[in-house]
Amino acid sequence: MTRWIFLGFLLIVGILLVSLSRLQVKNDDVPYFLRYDSLAANSNPIIEVKIESVYPPNEQQIEKLKEDYAAIWAHLNQVYQYPNPKPSKERFTERFYMNLADNFENGISGSIQRLDLTHNLIIKTWSRDGLSCNLIDDPAELEYRFPDGTIQTHASKIAVSLLFQGDNWRLDAIRFIEEKN
Repeated sequence: MTRWIFLGFLLIVGILLVSLSRLQVKNDDVPYFLRYDSLAANSNPIIEVKIESVYPPNEQQIEKLKEDYAAIWAHLNQVYQYPNPKPSKERFTERFYMNLADNFENGISGSIQRLDLTHNLIIKTWSRDGLSCNLIDDPAELEYRFPDGTIQTHASKIAVSLLFQGDNWRLDAIRFIEEKN
């Protein structure tokens, strides 16, 4: 008799496990590090670096910073033209992204294109562990293309704070200090 009760219990547990396995949601998203970022791949501004930090980065860290900084600006330019921040989520810290998302309004995309041409980075602070960087981009040359075909180039002085999260640098804060035509 106890054998039948035990077999019944095993049957119920088996049915329960099979039904739970069918309820499991499969996530087919490609991991971040395997995604191809076409915006970053097509961005190639000229970037010069000057170091004024007490703890200087090594050559590999500078190259990674240049590569990720160009990608961040490619995504910032994309958000400037098409105000949806979701495709650029991996290039911003969570706090910065949440500020963008909170201010996002669904609407018509802008017709003004912005391109970044050159950046002259002055690294003011580089953390000892290499996970935080504050810099001044002076001058950053930005080109604005208007629908009527006119092009304006602005030289800007920009303060930027970056954090190294995951496998790349992410934008944590940005402030345009000065902008000249």
